[in-house]
Amino acid sequence: MAADMRFDLKDQGVSAALEKLRLALPFSGDMSPAMRSMARVLKAGAQLRFRSAKAPDGQPWTKSRRAAEEGGQTLSLTRRLRNSITTSATSTTAAVGTNVVYAAIHQFGGVIRAKKGPFLSIPVTPAARNAGSPTRMPGLRVWQTLKGQFVMGSEDGTVHFLLRRQVTMPERPFLGASEADRTELVRVLQEHLQGVWKR
Repeated sequence: MAADMRFDLKDQGVSAALEKLRLALPFSGDMSPAMRSMARVLKAGAQLRFRSAKAPDGQPWTKSRRAAEEGGQTLSLTRRLRNSITTSATSTTAAVGTNVVYAAIHQFGGVIRAKKGPFLSIPVTPAARNAGSPTRMPGLRVWQTLKGQFVMGSEDGTVHFLLRRQVTMPERPFLGASEADRTELVRVLQEHLQGVWKR
């Protein structure tokens, strides 16, 4: 099941200024090229956030358990989310988004609850991530830790899956416009308008 996620940056001042500029354009003035360029700026900014691990407002993301324990970057194991970001533009809008189902939980945070059984199975080893499910790893058993948490692992004591009734995901916003993005958006718009007014 695919889901679409779209982010709209709505700023009354920017919208009013854009409308005044649009009305000031020559009759044949077309903003589509500028909007396509602005969408590319937003896409590049969103993709760079996966490298910096910071939200558009500059706040650092909470490091994922996998990144903390194994190294690497948060939200970048397969790069699927980062690579799924697409653009769309019309003569009046520029947008970026993704159709990856789990994008929203990372953008906004939230609680994930078990639906098809009593527990979520959370892979914690590379072998478990490659298997994707405990049913694809024969010989696993369930036990309870001294802290009362349920885990699933192999006979040698290696824990491959944490079993949880629910998990709370922190927000890790990647869509949106940073200050640097806003500066570049204004530059793109100015460049487009100067070209239109020179004609």
